[in-house]
Formats: sequence, C-alpha cells, structure tokens
Amino acid sequence: MTRDEKLARLHVHLRLVDRDVEPVVQRYREHIQCRPGCGDCCHQSFRVSALEGELLRDGLALLPPQLAAGIRERAMAYRPDQRMPCPALDTDARCMLYASRPRLCRKYGIPLWHPDRPHEVRTCALNFRGVTDIDADTVLEPQAEWARDWIRLRAATGLAHGDAASIAEHLCADPAATS
Repeated sequence: MTRDEKLARLHVHLRLVDRDVEPVVQRYREHIQCRPGCGDCCHQSFRVSALEGELLRDGLALLPPQLAAGIRERAMAYRPDQRMPCPALDTDARCMLYASRPRLCRKYGIPLWHPDRPHEVRTCALNFRGVTDIDADTVLEPQAEWARDWIRLRAATGLAHGDAASIAEHLCADPAATS
C-alpha cells in the first residue's frame, strides 16, 4: 500500500470517529466544556501512530513557513514531564493543526472507553460533571467499532501495534526520513 493509500485509509477512520463524536457533542453540549481556546487536555504527552504523525507533518507543511517553524521550535523544546502544552497550540490555546489532528484529539472530551480497560470510562475533568444519564448506544457503542476499525486499518496499512511516538516527536521528525 502506498503512502497516499495509507493516508486515505486513515482519513476513512478519522471520518468514522468524527461522525460518531458529533451526536455525543450535540446531545451533551451543555456538559462539554471543549471549545476553541480551551487547551486543558492538550497539556499531556499523547502518543500517536506513525501514520498519524505523517498526517500531522503534512498539515505542518501546509502552514506558512513562520508558523510551521514556531511549531517545530516548540516541539523541539517539548518536555512531557513538565506538562507543557502541545506544540501545535497557539497562544490562544487553539490547535493550528486541527484539520490534521490525530484520532485521540478528535475524540477527547467525550466519555472514552478503551478496549484494553473495558471496565473504565474516562473523560476530561471539566466535562460531564454530575451527568447520570449517559446513553451507552450514543456514547460508548461506536467506540467499539472505532477499535475494530483501527485494528483493520493497522492490518491493511502494516502499521505495527505500539508503533507510537509523542506528537512533539512526530513534529520534530524529518519528513524525508519518515516517508
């Protein structure tokens, strides 16, 4: 599978996630504090796949050179143990690579289920406070399909399980060396 075919398959997966997150956001809007300018969850060292790293670098290449250089500088200075903001955030806590963001960033804010921890559901501490009527069909059931589709994507693209690095590491990588 070519690089373009792999990225096209990733886009299919990301559209699936976006499609399923939207009804949750619509139904629970008053319980979700995520908005442009809120970067609380973006102060973690998220690890994302090499394929998502390629998508991030493609998004970076589309930015004006000065903006891209600033993101690369912040990525080089990034220290995960210091709870620094994601290098892609601007000074107003808005993601400058929003269209190219990884799957984790697309689903953060809603209650998240992980197949490796099926007994847990987690969400941002700012969201879903006092909510007791979470609709599992709307919120949790689609996430099982995301997990299954991610497994299919990995198989189709040859993406190794555990092949991940931090967003900052991906943004520092030389595009010529990773393609």
